[in-house]
Amino acid sequence: MLLAGSFLFLQACSQKQPAEAASTAPAPDFMYQYSIIDALLAGVFDGNLTLGELKTKGDFGIGTFNRVDGELIVDQGKVYQISHDGSIHEMADQDSTSIAFVKFFKADTSFMVKNTELGQLEKDLMAALPANEMYAIRMKGHFSKLTSRAPGPAKKPYPTLKDHLAKAQYLFNLTNTRGVVVGFLLPGYLAKVNVPGFHFHYLADDHKSGGHIFDFTATELTVEIDKIKGYSVELNTNADFDKISLDKDRQEELKKIE
Repeated sequence: MLLAGSFLFLQACSQKQPAEAASTAPAPDFMYQYSIIDALLAGVFDGNLTLGELKTKGDFGIGTFNRVDGELIVDQGKVYQISHDGSIHEMADQDSTSIAFVKFFKADTSFMVKNTELGQLEKDLMAALPANEMYAIRMKGHFSKLTSRAPGPAKKPYPTLKDHLAKAQYLFNLTNTRGVVVGFLLPGYLAKVNVPGFHFHYLADDHKSGGHIFDFTATELTVEIDKIKGYSVELNTNADFDKISLDKDRQEELKKIE
């Protein structure tokens, strides 16, 4: 349940603020995206963007690595890999990503939540936040249960993401874990480019577990919301991007794997 006063914070977050004079306006609060989700769904599993370059675009975000080798999470400027065996590694700047979404996180509002499940929390947030806006969401606290996954690396010739995950997705059923949730709430009109709705990754404080989140039960959470003003997309620069068709509607595939 949301603690008293939480919805006042959410309402304040959702209200549009008057534009300031150009001389005092802050830097644009934008999300940066490398590649598009439909390319990953179609099997474009390699990219040329290094993690060092990615960190110049944001200190917070999610994605994956080349060959879909585990889940990627960026928190407080550091990039971590959650491997298919459950191990966590801080990654070097010269490693690369095939798709990632990042921004410089600065919370517009925060509130406490106690004794909630992921589904209920998402419903509460959807009811309070305008559907056409974009948000970065960071949650930190204790989870009595959390279910996550990480994929093993793919081999060429690459299949579709759905077919790869059917054979190389590893589930983790975590209990009594404390850590951070990093992700986004994006509107439906971004389908084919990004993941509409909620998309969260988890990193335990002890760096011994994590992954793409399917569900959780939380005893206590601090929720921070950073409203995004817009976003920029850099197309995948790997040659494979130009060899696949992006005409197919893959939304049903996305729903099955998210």
